[in-house]
Parts: sequence; structure tokens; C-alpha cells
Amino acid sequence: MINVFQNFKIKAILFGLSALLFSLENYATIIPPHIHSPLKVFCDLCGCSTSSGSSGFGTLDNLSFVGLRYIYQDYESRDGIFSNSPTSKERFNTYQVWGRVPVNDKLYFNAIVPYQDLYRHFEDRTEHINGLGDITVIGWYQFKFFKKHKDHEVDFNHVEGEDEARELSGHRLNLGIGLKLPTGEFEDMLTDRINPGFQVGTGSLDAIFSILHSYSKNNLGVNTSATYYLKTENRNEYRFGNQFSFSSNVYYNLPLEKSAFSPFLGISGDVYDSIKQFNEALPETNGNIVNGAFGSEFMIDKFIIGANYTFPISQNLFGDNVTSKNRFMVYLNYIL
Repeated sequence: MINVFQNFKIKAILFGLSALLFSLENYATIIPPHIHSPLKVFCDLCGCSTSSGSSGFGTLDNLSFVGLRYIYQDYESRDGIFSNSPTSKERFNTYQVWGRVPVNDKLYFNAIVPYQDLYRHFEDRTEHINGLGDITVIGWYQFKFFKKHKDHEVDFNHVEGEDEARELSGHRLNLGIGLKLPTGEFEDMLTDRINPGFQVGTGSLDAIFSILHSYSKNNLGVNTSATYYLKTENRNEYRFGNQFSFSSNVYYNLPLEKSAFSPFLGISGDVYDSIKQFNEALPETNGNIVNGAFGSEFMIDKFIIGANYTFPISQNLFGDNVTSKNRFMVYLNYIL
């Protein structure tokens, strides 16, 4: 079993690094020169920036914490098929109180409470909405894996039923189930815009199913996650499309005196279904995006400061009428 996990770790690291390097090598040909470059958040846009999407639900080391996180997203929408069609520029600012709180050594909870501050700039005017977004709560169960001793070896430390007496392998598997609550205001009048994600909230109660695998050995670590959002219809008979998000980060921990520095490279993406209104699928409202990312975490005493920048490798959002341009995230956490 341990050999299987080791092979998986090696393949995951090689895949993540090769995909990211390939994307960077071809970046100039993938992204038009007038578009600036950006892990987990371009589904229905407002829903993702609220629930975190492929931004992730925790730190690189999956420590328990409480903290603050800021996410900036930048989009450009084109109302028409021609290069000179009217455009608008969206600026999404999301401020989050978030945390991971343990119940015991196998069960813990994530919570994200967002505040949205969104701007849309036209040539002749600016639209602005803000307010509490959709709160997310997820419960996680963690499976630990232990090193397997050779048949001819006797494990004198092993006591049946006492995991703490066994040597951990470095692998962890976390299964999560949660809800995104309809705490953010949804405005039906805004749905006729090219970018329907310009909303403080979705107005719907959505289910979240997530799986996270992490491995660390010595100073090297890799985290891989997959999350599915099952979305429901809100009271306006408007339903954002179901969404699948994935992400993988490879990091290296550089210990310093009384602190640690962890740079990382990552790849992530979102695939989402069409939006439905009055039970009818709206045209050109499904899509997908794949992102590259780089950033770092700095830990000193019981504090973690983290930042990352993401850039699109490929995207097709709302029939190519919405373009993701860049995304930046920074956070400050206190370790519990």
C-alpha cells in the first residue's frame, strides 16, 4: 500500500510541475497580448469567490487556524461578438474571516464568512454592490496512514487500537461534506448582465463534497483536492450551474531560525454546468478554466502569512464573452 502512495506522490509532483512549466512556456500563445495574466474560482464567479472554489480551504500544511483572507479578482466582459463591442471591467474584492477548528484528531470543521465589494466599470458609469456573501461550512474526516513494517520485523511499539504508537507514513486523506448558505443578497435585475456572477450572493442553498489528499516527507509536500458543488434553485427560480473544482500544489519547506518559508507552485481549475432560469438552460453560461499559480507561506511563532498569484492557462467563460485577467490572494492566520 505504501508503495502505491509513493508512486502516486511522484506522479502527482511530476504532473503538476510539467503541466505548469508547459503552460508557462506556451503562455504567450494561449493568452492574447492585451490580457493580463491569473488557483479555486471562476464558476458562477460570485459563488466561487464566496465559497473559495479552487482557492482552497486551508494552509499548505493543513494546520488548524483562524484568520483573515483577501481575494482580488479582475474580469473583462464583452457585450457582442466584435472586437469593438462595448466592454465592462469587473473588480471583485472579497474579504473573508475563515478558519479550521478541530473537534478531535480525526474530525474538524472549516468555516468561511465573506464580505463582497464588487465594482463594474463602463465607459459612462460605474456600478457598485457590496454586502455579506454566502457563508460556507464544511465538516472533514481525516484518515491517517501508517508505515508498514516488513514481515520479519517486530513492531515493539505497536499497541492495537493506539494510533499514536505507530509511525505515520506522511499521507493523509480528508473527506469533506458541507453547505454554502444563502446569506448573501441575490438581485434578479442583475442577471441580464453579460457576467451574471456580478452578485453578492447566489440566493441558494448548495451542497459541497470534497476530497483532499496530502503528502509530506522531509521538506517536500504536495496537496491535491477535488470538490463538487451541487447547486439548487433560489427563490427567483434561478440556478447557477453545478461546479467541479480541482487543485494541486507542490511546496518546499525552508526552515529558518524560529520561522519557516514555504514557496509553492500549483495548478487548478473549474468546470461548471449551464445556468438555468425557470428550469431552462441559458445559452453560453457553462464553461471551464485552468489556472497556474505560484506563491508562498511564511510562518513565524503561531502566525502564518500567505500570498499567491494565479493566471489563466486556458479558459472559456460564458461563450468567451467574459475573460478572467488576474487574481491575487493574501491571508494572515493564527495557528490554534
